[in-house]
Amino acid sequence: MHGAVSINPNAIAKISVYGVAIPFHALGSRWVGRDKPDHLDSTIVIIETRSGLSGVGESCPIGAIYLPAFAVGLRAALEEMAPALLGQDATQINQVNRVMDETLFGHVYAKAVIDIACWDLLGKHCAQPLSQLLGGRFQSRIPAYASIPLRTPDDMVAMLKQKQSEGFTRFQIKIGDDPIEDCERVRAVVAAGRDGDLFMADANRGWSQADALRAVGQINQIDCYLEQPCATYRECLPVRERCTRPFILDEVIDSPQELARAIADDALDALVIKVTHAGGLTPAKIQRDLCLSHGIKMRLEDTAGTEITRAAQAQLAAATPLSLQLGSYTFVNDRPATADGAPEVLNGMLHLNHEPGLGVTPKMDVLGEALAVYA
Repeated sequence: MHGAVSINPNAIAKISVYGVAIPFHALGSRWVGRDKPDHLDSTIVIIETRSGLSGVGESCPIGAIYLPAFAVGLRAALEEMAPALLGQDATQINQVNRVMDETLFGHVYAKAVIDIACWDLLGKHCAQPLSQLLGGRFQSRIPAYASIPLRTPDDMVAMLKQKQSEGFTRFQIKIGDDPIEDCERVRAVVAAGRDGDLFMADANRGWSQADALRAVGQINQIDCYLEQPCATYRECLPVRERCTRPFILDEVIDSPQELARAIADDALDALVIKVTHAGGLTPAKIQRDLCLSHGIKMRLEDTAGTEITRAAQAQLAAATPLSLQLGSYTFVNDRPATADGAPEVLNGMLHLNHEPGLGVTPKMDVLGEALAVYA
């Protein structure tokens, strides 16, 4: 049981939960030969304090088989945690996270949406953009990257040229199907690159260890990063040992502890930090700081989402030196915007405003009626 919490203006008085459907277009190998959802079910939470200050967060799993996360589980977790969160000081984010951990074991993707909303609220309370509170803003323009879907080499080159014309210079090449055909895809796309373009070949855990070991010799001859070739950390290690190109880990790193192990094992040159996969901005910042201290490059992004997700990852990226960034994702969706003020996508860059918190204002007409309200 949690002790009584003194009533103060920053005490959480209300938690409102909303659901938003996002059109889904599969990009990579996780969906080869599998049924694909036609949309993603994103959860958006608005926390309000007794003073009337509010903060917004978002967490959007990709279906139920990409990571150990799914929308229905996220909302059930919120229902479990909400009674313990009411009355807590929303600006005391470490304490909020402690209460969530004492109330529910695991399910960090669900806790993330509360953590992000509290950070947004804290930024408004301090009248500062979140980047200022996450280490200080280095820049207000963040390089974004474009994903090139797993298709035929010709189709992938055509997509590359389209994205180049839109101003992108950083590209993720989706692979993870047949290893020999994948190498042809990567070779064709990189050959169509320009001076200054950066390429990351992402197998999305689609290769077996044997397939990855077959492919790595050819990948070593191509100017690109190799990202998350196999499904498990253990399977990735032998591939890393044979890979002479910079090596990126993504889904297999889900905590600061896992990252510390990978650093000790010399298992990576770069890390993908997905904010909600990490458990929110609080643990994502810890991972970011570990990477900074070891000179490890990063992609600061998230699993999926709308403008609110775009703002959260961009604020963390704005507080991170560009020299260690590989890019962030755009989260541009073919649907009405869920918030005003999100970073604009222009010429392959995310442009942040200087408003406090996440810098966004939820569009309540788009969010519609709350799925649940806890007060």
